[in-house]
Amino acid sequence: MNKRLSGLLAMSVCLFTSTAMISNAQAVETKSISSLSQDNSAHIDRVLSELTRQHDGASSLVKSARQPTSLALNSSLLAQDTSTATNDEDVLERLTAVASNSVSKFKQTGLASWYGRKFHGRKTASGDIFDMNALTAAHRSLPLNCYVKVTNKSNGKSVVVKVNDRGPFHGNRVLDLSYGAAKQLGITSKGVGNVSIERVSGP
Repeated sequence: MNKRLSGLLAMSVCLFTSTAMISNAQAVETKSISSLSQDNSAHIDRVLSELTRQHDGASSLVKSARQPTSLALNSSLLAQDTSTATNDEDVLERLTAVASNSVSKFKQTGLASWYGRKFHGRKTASGDIFDMNALTAAHRSLPLNCYVKVTNKSNGKSVVVKVNDRGPFHGNRVLDLSYGAAKQLGITSKGVGNVSIERVSGP
């Protein structure tokens, strides 16, 4: 009987000790989670405060940039007097005029390549059917269906081509000529040529 009582007593002590240890561990874990949550909250507050400070500091610039008579109208690119502009449509018209004027005076130099039989008969970016013998070219950004005068800087030969396609999309080339245009410039044998490009009104 005494042995059984002693055994029960020992089991009770072990159970009590384990329960106490679990309670202490839970308390420590709860405290750690609470501290972590407070740290995160403090960090978020600091970030929000910094964003607010930056916004307040930049607000005057943002407000001025939204006024039609500010940055865009003060640009030296606008040749006309813009003091009478009263709305965004006036600004847009003037900026469009500047862009058109810049495109019409377009000049560029660089390497030109050519393409021919492999693409003959295929549709170009403008919707035209590519004719390798026609005087056409591909350019990355010039308006489709515009005309440019291309001059081979090595021999002085020139040709006017219609831009009806997009490209070239590899290397450092600035223009992709049709076989017919490249032949007139004398660059078919080399594959590429150093050229100058100038926007013109027509062929």
